[in-house]
Amino acid sequence: MDPRTKATLAAYDKAAAEYQEFWRQRRPLDAVRKFAALAGKGATILDPACGPVVDVRLLRDAGLRVVAGDLSHEVMKLGKMLHPKGALARWDFCNLPFLDATFGGVWAPATLQHLPRAEMLTALRELRRVHREGPIFVTFRQGAGDLEEVEDPPAGAVYASSVSADELKALLLGVGYVEVEVEQRPDPLDRRDVTWLYGWGRLKP
Repeated sequence: MDPRTKATLAAYDKAAAEYQEFWRQRRPLDAVRKFAALAGKGATILDPACGPVVDVRLLRDAGLRVVAGDLSHEVMKLGKMLHPKGALARWDFCNLPFLDATFGGVWAPATLQHLPRAEMLTALRELRRVHREGPIFVTFRQGAGDLEEVEDPPAGAVYASSVSADELKALLLGVGYVEVEVEQRPDPLDRRDVTWLYGWGRLKP
């Protein structure tokens, strides 16, 4: 693992509870609704890097069955405390413990951004491997950075890669997704120098 990714995991471990509290009211609710509509009520979906489970309840409330995990130890300990009956586990999303074509959707906001750019395609292929049908949702900061230091309150300094809209579209198309769309979105913390990209794709049965 890249040492910058290790440093990022350590930052999230240290701030797990504060991060959950800070971000739980700042989630992309419109994206949750769109994702749930595309997946269909009752679909079993994967949240491969769920952090402190900030989206698990929202996705469940939208009618989905959620299987979620993260590599961060403290984050998953907090997640299991908040959702003791949830399908939560600690894993590396680059090597998921699931059979091919298991899930009816993949919810992965800000999941791939903490990898070096050179590893993104391989990681996305792993998400695609376990995805059977339905939507995928991924997000990145817009840019051209390769694990550059950025601020992610309240965790502080972490390392993130960024992509252009064309690069994100090419990544999704390159692993077999169809109906690919990329949207520009403002930063939820109103930082003028930060723009987010929402990437959508689908697999058809």
